Amino acid sequence: MNKLVLVCFLSFSAAFGQKEARSLLVIPPKQVVQINYPLYKGFNVKIWNESKFVVGVSARDQVTDSIVKSFGLEKGATTLLEVNEGLFLQFENRFLAPIKVAYALRKGSSGKKKSIKPLTPQRAFYLENNTAQSLPLRIPGVMNPNLTPFSRSGVDLPNGQKIYLDLKGKKILILTVTDSIPHGARIDVATLIEKALNQE
Repeated sequence: MNKLVLVCFLSFSAAFGQKEARSLLVIPPKQVVQINYPLYKGFNVKIWNESKFVVGVSARDQVTDSIVKSFGLEKGATTLLEVNEGLFLQFENRFLAPIKVAYALRKGSSGKKKSIKPLTPQRAFYLENNTAQSLPLRIPGVMNPNLTPFSRSGVDLPNGQKIYLDLKGKKILILTVTDSIPHGARIDVATLIEKALNQE
């Protein structure tokens, strides 16, 4: 079972100062680090993966620990994440080596004005690779995860989102997200791939 390291910030630090102040985390192997700012009504964070491995990033409910947003941040990648009120930020190291992650709180969401759009129902579930080989996936507009052997990756995707297998540069549709996927479901990607290849 993953060990948990809780990082709780109770004061308003220099993170919202004039300069972007990075905090550096070194996540030990097979451990989870939770970050929370209980005095904030939500926060926006910029994250840098400074390691050679994918780091699991998620925003979770403070009461139920359920996943609201979840994705794998590729090595060397940077992302912006909005952690709404009532949630905390979690980093997960699934590997046997330490992972370095830097992050900084940001003012505002992303500098862009949000337009009001009808809400699209989301599905939070897991993609599982139960094979001994890596499975490169493409989730347009979201991320391009490479599922390592015998691994599981949590995703939180809107209905209608398509997931493809990247087969030597050719995209093969393996799943379209719908209401039929229960929240928290564990989906075997190898089974999806087998069905998709048999339909071609």
